[in-house]
Amino acid sequence: MPDGVSPFLKAYITSGEHMVVGYIGEGSSATLESLWTSPFENNSVGSMAGISTLANATQTVSGTTSKAKINSMLVWEGQKPPEFTLSLHFMARIDAQIEVNSPIMVLQQMASPDLKNFLPGGRRPKPVVLDIGRRQKIMHAVIQSVQYELNAPRTSTGMYAHNTVNLQISGMTAYNESEIPLMYI
Repeated sequence: MPDGVSPFLKAYITSGEHMVVGYIGEGSSATLESLWTSPFENNSVGSMAGISTLANATQTVSGTTSKAKINSMLVWEGQKPPEFTLSLHFMARIDAQIEVNSPIMVLQQMASPDLKNFLPGGRRPKPVVLDIGRRQKIMHAVIQSVQYELNAPRTSTGMYAHNTVNLQISGMTAYNESEIPLMYI
């Protein structure tokens, strides 16, 4: 049913037989983070020679240091998959069960495994497709957390009249430089 809101202001989360569509709210963000470390920051000529106490004492007296610019050199250790913090709003216009409660339940299902009671071999949560505003699409993502308001206003039947759901979603793998344009539609 048309709601008059631009598809560019919605997020579409799809998994197998389910699709949840929510209005993108304030505070939603995307992060692409590289892992850089400074492996030499605590090394110096004095510490490598095993005389760090003497090197520290010399620095205190002379005002010079046994550190060099190389001590601040960063080394790339990898990249995390893209991460998304989404604040999605759901609002009941006609049927609160279908428009608010069911999307919350389906998002929780998408984030959940299907484990066996006593034996290993259950299924981990299935990847989802995350479509943000019909302009950015992550084909293999996982929902890391689903948070929603327990004290949101309710209808006379006890269903949520509206609710805000906060999601942490991450891609399954890091993206290569050549793959970044593939995320954009």
